[in-house]
Amino acid sequence: MNSRAASSGWASRAHAACDWLFWVMTVNLLWYVFTLAGGILLGAAPATVAAAELTRRRLRGEGFPAIRTFAQAWSREFWRANAVLAPVLIVGMILAVNATGFAGAGTLAEASGILTLVALTLAFALLAVLVPLYVHYDLPLRAYVLTASRWMLRNLAHVLLLVLAAVVVVTASLILPGIIPFLSLGAWLTIDTALCLAFFAANDRQLAETETETDADAVPVAAG
Repeated sequence: MNSRAASSGWASRAHAACDWLFWVMTVNLLWYVFTLAGGILLGAAPATVAAAELTRRRLRGEGFPAIRTFAQAWSREFWRANAVLAPVLIVGMILAVNATGFAGAGTLAEASGILTLVALTLAFALLAVLVPLYVHYDLPLRAYVLTASRWMLRNLAHVLLLVLAAVVVVTASLILPGIIPFLSLGAWLTIDTALCLAFFAANDRQLAETETETDADAVPVAAG
């Protein structure tokens, strides 16, 4: 009986792992297709938002047709996503090009190269927080970048974890370059969304508990 239960447990976990692997591949493919559909520059932001939105829904246990739902999200968020994410994406691309230039010239370890790397890391971290924040909270467009920046400053340990997760994905991609066209980007988008949603949920619970304690302390005590 125990052997059957153990076999069933392993089979269930293997099925879940394969299911998520297929999801990562799907997100990876759809991101590339819809980024190209938007001419790359305008397509990347809504494709990234659509990937995060669908991953969020999947983490909640929702079922939906991936291609059609991705297309709907991409179309719906096209201009809003570009308004919020495109400036950060452009800055990140400029910094990446500069870092590549410094590396090619052998000056990446100099002051200008180090500053560029730090700025690139910060821009990447901001984008990593900004995308899940955009799909999870309903805020005015102008408030997203500022809110994400404040969250980063208050949760440096979480930001470090996001950066480490990105390093793991990049390292795995360098060791196995064959996975880059099929898995790497989808894996990062899925991991980033899952981690940030967990961080946001924990933060919301903490804020709710704090407000409850504050309200309890504010209740007047009747004199005996």
